[in-house]
Amino acid sequence: MVLGDENGTNSIGKSTLLMVVDFVLGGQSLIEHNGDVVSELGEHDYRFSFQFGRETFRFQRGTADSATVYVCDEVYGIVSVKTIEEYRSFLMAGFRITLEDISFRALLGPYFRVWGRGNDDARFPLHAFKAQPPRECVNNLIKTFGLFGSIRDLQVSLAEKEKESGALRNAVATSILPKVGKKEHAKNLVSIDALEQQLDAIRSNLALYATSIADIVNREMVEQKQRRDGLLETRSRVEASLRRVRRNLESNRHIKSAHFDGLTHYFPEVNQNRLAEVEEFHSEVAKLLRAELCDSERSLSDQLIEVDGDIAEVDSTISEALRSVNEPTAVLDRVVGLSNSLQAAKDQNRFYELGLALRESIAKLKSFLSEEKVRVIQRIEESLNDGMRATASAIFGEGRKSPRLTLREASYTFDVHEDTDTGAAFVALILFDLTMFDETQLPVIAHDSLIFKNIENDSVSKLIRFYAEFDKQSFVAIDEAEKYGPDTAEFLRGCSVVLLSDDALLYDTDWRSKSELSPGRID
Repeated sequence: MVLGDENGTNSIGKSTLLMVVDFVLGGQSLIEHNGDVVSELGEHDYRFSFQFGRETFRFQRGTADSATVYVCDEVYGIVSVKTIEEYRSFLMAGFRITLEDISFRALLGPYFRVWGRGNDDARFPLHAFKAQPPRECVNNLIKTFGLFGSIRDLQVSLAEKEKESGALRNAVATSILPKVGKKEHAKNLVSIDALEQQLDAIRSNLALYATSIADIVNREMVEQKQRRDGLLETRSRVEASLRRVRRNLESNRHIKSAHFDGLTHYFPEVNQNRLAEVEEFHSEVAKLLRAELCDSERSLSDQLIEVDGDIAEVDSTISEALRSVNEPTAVLDRVVGLSNSLQAAKDQNRFYELGLALRESIAKLKSFLSEEKVRVIQRIEESLNDGMRATASAIFGEGRKSPRLTLREASYTFDVHEDTDTGAAFVALILFDLTMFDETQLPVIAHDSLIFKNIENDSVSKLIRFYAEFDKQSFVAIDEAEKYGPDTAEFLRGCSVVLLSDDALLYDTDWRSKSELSPGRID
C-alpha cells in the first residue's frame, strides 16, 4: 500500500512509485511515461529483491541501460548479468506461471493500472494501452486463461495454408505458372484423356511397330531400287544419244565444187551446171541437219539433268529409309511430344486443383478457428461474469449489480448496466480485475489512487479490504485514509509500506519547486 496524505496532495510520488514497481517487474513505463524522473534525477539505479519460496534473489536495474539486469549478492555486489528477456523469463518461472502463449509483460499489462500508462479507461478493461487492437486484447485474455492452445494450432495450420496459397498466386502473377481457370481445367481433362490413349496405343504396339517398320522399309527399298535401276538405264540411253549427236555436230560438212574438178577430168561429158545444183542441194541439207542436231542436244541435255535429279531423290529416300530402321526418331519425337503435352496439361490441372484445395482448406480452417474461438470465449465470458457477480456479492452483499463482459472474436464490450456514473464504472473495473486475479495465474495487480477518487467512500472501504483476501501481491496507491472511516483508515495504515505527503516526497528532489525536501518514509 502506497499511502498519501489527508489532503490528497498530488505529485508527491504515489503513481511514480507504482511505475518503479512496474520497472522492477521488467516494464518500461517509468522511462517511457515518466521522463521527468530521469531528467531531474539523472540516470540512476534501483536495487530490489524477490522472495520465491525460501530463497531471496537480488537484482539491480538502471535507467541508463534498462535492457540489462544485474544479478547481485547479499550486499548488492554484481555477480552476473541477465538480458531483460532472460530476467522476465526468470520472473515467469519465479511466480510459477505455466502459460505458454503469453509473455510476462503481456500478462501484467492490462492490470497494472497506473496514471500515464493509458489503461485506466473503465470501458476497456482488457486494453493494456489505448491504441491496442481489440482482437489482440481478446486473444490475450484467452491466453491469460490458458485456453489458447487449440486456437494456436488452428492459426498455425491456417497460416501455413495461406502461405502456400500466396506462393501459388505469386507464381501465377509472375507467369512462373500459367493461369488456369475452370474452362481451361475442363479442356485439359479432355486433352489428358486423348494424350493418354495415344501413348497407350504406342506402348502397346511398340514391339509390333519395330518389326513392321523394317518390313515397310524393305518393301520401300525394293521399290526404290527398281526405280533407280530404271532411271540408270534411261540415263545410259540418253547419255549415249547425246554423245552421238555431239559427234555428228562436230563432223557435219557439206560437198564443195572443188571436189568435182577431178570428176570432169575423167568424165568430160558431165554436165557442170548439174553438178553445181548438187552442191547447192547438199549445202541446204547440211543446214537442216545441224539445226535438228542442236535441238536434239538441248532436249537430251535436259533429259539427262532430270534423270540425274530423279536418281538423287531416290538415293535420298533410300538413305532416310535406312536411318528410320536404325534410328526411329519420328516415333521418339512423337512420344516425347505427347509426353510433354500430357505432363503440361497434368501440371496445369494439378496446380489448379491445388489452388482449389488450398482455398477449401483455408475456408474450413477459418470456420473451425471461428467456432473454436467462439466456444472458448463463451466459456471465459461465462466464468468472468459469474465471477464478477460472486465478487460483487462478497464485497457489497447480495443484490448488488455486477458488470457484464461480452466477448466477440475481435472485439468486446464492458457494461455497467444502469450504473452510468464514473464511480460505478471504476467499481466495475476493480471488480473485473479482482475476478481476473482470482481466476487466473495473474501474479500481481496495481491500482493507482485516481481509480478510487470518484468512488463512494463506503464502496472504497468495502473494496479495499478485499485485496487482502488474496495470497498474491497487489499494489495500491490511495490517500485521504480518514474519510473512509476509522476502521478502514487503520487498515490502510497497517498495510502501507510507503507514507507520502507534501513534506515527504518519494525522491529527495522536488522538481515542482526545485527545492530539496526530505524523502518519503518507507516502512
